[in-house]
Amino acid sequence: MRVLKSILVPAALAALLAACGGSERVEDYVPTKLVAFGDELSVINSDGSKYSVNALKTNSTELDCATYPVWPQAVASGYGLVFPQCNSSGVLTTSAEMKAVAGAKVADVVAAVQAYQGTTGFTRATLVTLMAGQNDILAAYADWVAGTLTRAQATAQVAAAGKTLGTLVNTITASGNGGRVLYATPPDIGYSPFAASEVASSGSEDRRTMLRELTAAFVEAMRLAVTNDGAYAALVTADQLTVSMATSTNLSAYSLTNNTEAACTVAPLTSCTVATLVSGAASSGTTYLWADAKVPGPNWQARVGSAALSRARNNPF
Repeated sequence: MRVLKSILVPAALAALLAACGGSERVEDYVPTKLVAFGDELSVINSDGSKYSVNALKTNSTELDCATYPVWPQAVASGYGLVFPQCNSSGVLTTSAEMKAVAGAKVADVVAAVQAYQGTTGFTRATLVTLMAGQNDILAAYADWVAGTLTRAQATAQVAAAGKTLGTLVNTITASGNGGRVLYATPPDIGYSPFAASEVASSGSEDRRTMLRELTAAFVEAMRLAVTNDGAYAALVTADQLTVSMATSTNLSAYSLTNNTEAACTVAPLTSCTVATLVSGAASSGTTYLWADAKVPGPNWQARVGSAALSRARNNPF
């Protein structure tokens, strides 16, 4: 959480907070458990590594999993909850569960939620974080490039996935009888280094345009599917944050030095640390927007996490 205060600015935080209606808070919402579902953008691995730039301890060899938190971790920390994958304080009882899986698509997240409901279940005191869709978007895009899907078919496919994820939010909240959900839109990878490389390799801006169109279709369908009363679920518009950070001409407003290139020089991304960055990123993982060609780095994660925590604290959960 130490990185949060240094890189957030009020305007950026406000851009992430989408109005969801609902009544005024009567009492503070204090969850006793947090469960994270989604893809690699939410994952903490058993060794504390993340799909991002990983911080190192002062000995420069061990991972410091607490310094650059992924967004569910930032939310959990705000409530004093700890993931066992990053229990640096040695808390005896960890009250945050990691159910996100790298590479997961919406269908995989649905299956994970259903499995959890069948064994543990959700109560009002369970706070759920949910972000998925990027892998569905990339898969549909790849099929469009290969010619196995038309533009209309690829768009319809991601829209269906978005609707499914929005419906899943309603399933978790169960009209107030289930958990409370912080659901975030996926980053808009139409503004990523991957998109730029697709344009360069094909010589066509339509590749970048298609990635943006697919992201927009997914997000719109997801948002329309969620029961939008603000009492049980709250939205964080991480796609809009991505666009704002990627198109900004005032990088200092986001504490960035680069918003177009990847910071990491090694693969897989879980092996990327502050010691394996491009020279322009120096020894800090927060000055580049992108960790690799498709995945935003710690700066973006911190902003999404801070906005999500603000949502949980201010919505009438």
